[in-house]
Amino acid sequence: MLKSIQKMLFIILSNQQFDSTFKTNKWHVANQLVAKGHKVIFVDPPLRFKAIKNFSRVIDQKSENLIVYKPINLLNFKPVSKLNTISQVNIIESAIKILKAENEKRILYIYHFDFPDLRDFIKDFKHDVKVYDCVDIYSEFPEYATGAKVNPSIISLIQHLDDALKIKFNQNGLSLKAWVDNQEEWLCQTCDLVFASAPGIVKHLNKWRKDVEYLPNAVIFEKYDHKGKLTEPNDIRSLTHPRIGFIGAIDSYKNNIKLIEESAKTYPNYQFVMIGPEKVSDPDLDLSVLKSLENVHFLGEKPWDETPAYFDHFDAHFIPYNINDYTIGCHPIKYFEGMAAGLPTITTLSSIKEFDIDGYSTENSKQFIKNIKIAIEEDNAEKRKARKELAKKHSWSSKVDKQVELINSKL
Repeated sequence: MLKSIQKMLFIILSNQQFDSTFKTNKWHVANQLVAKGHKVIFVDPPLRFKAIKNFSRVIDQKSENLIVYKPINLLNFKPVSKLNTISQVNIIESAIKILKAENEKRILYIYHFDFPDLRDFIKDFKHDVKVYDCVDIYSEFPEYATGAKVNPSIISLIQHLDDALKIKFNQNGLSLKAWVDNQEEWLCQTCDLVFASAPGIVKHLNKWRKDVEYLPNAVIFEKYDHKGKLTEPNDIRSLTHPRIGFIGAIDSYKNNIKLIEESAKTYPNYQFVMIGPEKVSDPDLDLSVLKSLENVHFLGEKPWDETPAYFDHFDAHFIPYNINDYTIGCHPIKYFEGMAAGLPTITTLSSIKEFDIDGYSTENSKQFIKNIKIAIEEDNAEKRKARKELAKKHSWSSKVDKQVELINSKL
């Protein structure tokens, strides 16, 4: 007999800010938990140096059951970092009182494997269940693979010094990939549950733990199911059809820039629309060739609430990722968003193949380019309906229900 689900308090250690323009897994999970009656303290990654200029308040109460806590860590090496941990624990305890959640079971929900002094924090903070939800292969991020810093400046020099001291005093000399592996191995061994959002991540974590729960990303279906009824955004109104859209961070470690170039050159009458920030994690990004092409349009970053209107006026959606040790762990949220909009979606990702009802996922670059034309030419109402039906089956609500059920079984 299934144990009844009790209301819980979730403390989510996130590696992306709650108020970020892009609404990632962390944001969706937090909001679904609140919608289901649980209480959430969403802990942003600690603000450092340049980020502090955007600082507004430490405790930001979004609703009766949701608080966003924005820690400030100017220095991350011991003994200073120990003071940070003490402060974080005390402020979270204060937030728990604000939510009137002192008597609820505490779920420590970890996304941020590199949360400063995470091991000390876990020891100091009272909790009932701890979960590691892994949504990327972090060891392949430029930050950890090569130590790359975006926009080098005097601030980044200070960060390098701070990082060097943190490696020496807090991480036993481990850095980059070695540190990531060490931290994830420890999380796999000590957490009550481990979730993964892509088959490649499951395989990656299976080195340290066999019972990893595979739960792919999902979609808020109603937000994207509009059938051309949303107002066409001004910055694409003059573009001819067909329009091939991309929405997401634009970085060369993730996106195959050459493949986008070849696609645009192959179809000069197709309009390729690129929406998203550039150089988020990749200081070596070179978009000069792409930006010289008349049928490629960079529109910059858009608020999440505006993205459905773009999907609604695209003819196809493409995810031209590299095939590498990072992308084998990718299951982009935008895949099901495109499906919910009914769009044919062309990808290079093996993680998508189990959901690829059109056959437009391939790791072969020549076939990828061919699939763009095939997708445009064979699209019809029946295919759009099938894509929407697929997306309906993968809601954030149902994903979080499964996670909560697994967590509840550990109490």
